[in-house]
Amino acid sequence: MVLNDELVLPSQHVEEYYNAAGGCNAQNLLPLPVLAQHIIDISTIHANRIGVGYDRLIANGMAWVLSRLSIEMCGGWPGVNEVYALRTWVESYNRHFSERNIEITGRGGRLLGFARAIWMPIRVADRKGGSLDGIDELRHVVCSRPCPIDKAPKLTAVSREGDVDVSGYTFRYTDCDNNRHVNTTRYIELLLNQHTLDFYDHNLLERFDIAFHHESYFGQVAEVVTRNEGDGVYNAEIIGPEGVTTRARMRFGKWDFHPDGI
Repeated sequence: MVLNDELVLPSQHVEEYYNAAGGCNAQNLLPLPVLAQHIIDISTIHANRIGVGYDRLIANGMAWVLSRLSIEMCGGWPGVNEVYALRTWVESYNRHFSERNIEITGRGGRLLGFARAIWMPIRVADRKGGSLDGIDELRHVVCSRPCPIDKAPKLTAVSREGDVDVSGYTFRYTDCDNNRHVNTTRYIELLLNQHTLDFYDHNLLERFDIAFHHESYFGQVAEVVTRNEGDGVYNAEIIGPEGVTTRARMRFGKWDFHPDGI
């Protein structure tokens, strides 16, 4: 895309969604993996609108990958049959990555939460880090709109001492995406599945942080380690044949969900 003084690129983008009953989790709320996918989708749509999407990067032998994602729901989660919206903008960028923020609002514009996403360019040929040098469109859309949640913390190795659960999982066909490696939301689902249904009836996810280190592939066996750190905080990591693929932190608040008719 050739820029000139008359071209105005949209610094923000908004998408609206409907949380149908069939798409809710067992607590009648929007599931975290669905929200994460919406964040990926709206980021992709906005990147395409400002000329830094797939077509632009692939022309330079690169593609975007999600490196880190933090979601904090300070106002609760969208409920069943609720319309909600996501708004995204670019906070900053350098040659190695871009920082993108997302605001989540519910019925009547009620603020539900925010998300922070770190996107990196990688070279398609060798899956190594690429460079955003020469992607001038980004400097025209950097937005000062505030995002009050903390940036992603540094997630370190999970200790095997204390209240720790370790389980195994083999990645299957439905875990893989068009790149033929494990999809982002499948990692999130695998982490969430380390807790019971009863746990989620009494614990509401308030903050979720995840960092991606290596890709996983069909047929690989992964080890999932989850450690209860106390005060509603759980650290977790997924370990594959080549080492740690994903690290995450989940913070829960207490609540009580009573399913109707049960």
